[in-house]
Amino acid sequence: MIKFVTDIDKDRLRMAYNNDIIRFYSDDTNPALYADVILREDSPFLLETLEAKQLFSIRLYPNPEGKFYVNLQPYAAATLNTRNFEDNLSPSPEAGSPDSFTYAFSEGIVLTASLTISITHTGGAVAKSTYPITWLAGAQQHGEYTRLAKGSFLLLSPSRKDNANEWPLKYWQGYPFDFSFYMPFSLLSLRRNFSLMNETNGLSQTFTQDGSVTRLVFSDGRTDETLETLLPLAEGRNRLKFGFTQPKWALVEKVPYKCGVYLKWLNALGGYSYWLFENTYALDRSTKSLGEMDSDNNNLDSSFGRSIALGKESQDSMKIIAELLNEDDRRIVEGILESPKIYLFTGQPFARNSSRSWIEVNLKTSSARLKNPKQPLINFAFEIELPQRYTITL
Repeated sequence: MIKFVTDIDKDRLRMAYNNDIIRFYSDDTNPALYADVILREDSPFLLETLEAKQLFSIRLYPNPEGKFYVNLQPYAAATLNTRNFEDNLSPSPEAGSPDSFTYAFSEGIVLTASLTISITHTGGAVAKSTYPITWLAGAQQHGEYTRLAKGSFLLLSPSRKDNANEWPLKYWQGYPFDFSFYMPFSLLSLRRNFSLMNETNGLSQTFTQDGSVTRLVFSDGRTDETLETLLPLAEGRNRLKFGFTQPKWALVEKVPYKCGVYLKWLNALGGYSYWLFENTYALDRSTKSLGEMDSDNNNLDSSFGRSIALGKESQDSMKIIAELLNEDDRRIVEGILESPKIYLFTGQPFARNSSRSWIEVNLKTSSARLKNPKQPLINFAFEIELPQRYTITL
């Protein structure tokens, strides 16, 4: 029988970008020769005679004490990241269709699979066990670790510091906005209904969950085809209660339209966070010469110079500001500092937008003050680098 030095905790929702170390051994009296760790797709539709697709396989050899060690993290992350976290969602919400506001988002964000560990001993005996495992494309930090159960609801955004069952969000009218949530259910059922109640005004609506991770779209930028046609929102904060077994709330603050720099980024739980930065931004352009080519092969009276310029590289950058953020706001915005994927909105407010209404940008800012003991509210100043411009070159 296979034994673990520390319990494998198969019911935990594991973070694919944190260490996932397991140490194990066999209680067989014969010495262990090697161990195989194999991850396979978890599919209930396969016949018993068929084997699920193999996602990765690792062969291990024991230490002098006969024990095995492996960190599953790099294998899980490489298997999970199937789309480089690109956001290709182009929603098409329709006021009369609640199903048009929910979209599947499991691919590249959550991985549910079967982990099989087998130990082969001298003499040919094999000890073998299989465990259901679920990874989320996220990361937690020292001092902030919370065990997450893979059977529990999780909104993929920073929760309130003093209440892990509430998630503050901001929705600016006229801009695209959605949030993602994780809630597993039987693999035999790909869709199921859930209710969402706005406790602020007492109204509710039923939507359809699409897979283990679902994106609930509030708007694609239009104001005539929004979630509010089905579930009206009050100006200011709305307490949206999810109708699952355990009560959970999205605290959505509805903000009137205003101009600004609108960004979204992949946060530490694998969802996308949105923020409208102040309209008082600065736009700078920097250029760099590609060099020169010698052309000193004509007389002075028949030449334009002794060299030919090859052209220039050109790059734009923006300096943006988020002002007077409270604790809930700060926990959202600070995530941009560590995000591997940041998008700038280039579409039109109050118009239908798609995935092509965004461009990928880089954050040049490498540090920011997260807390100021002299001020209860915090300000952030970031510099983002836009895609390199096309230029005419020789």
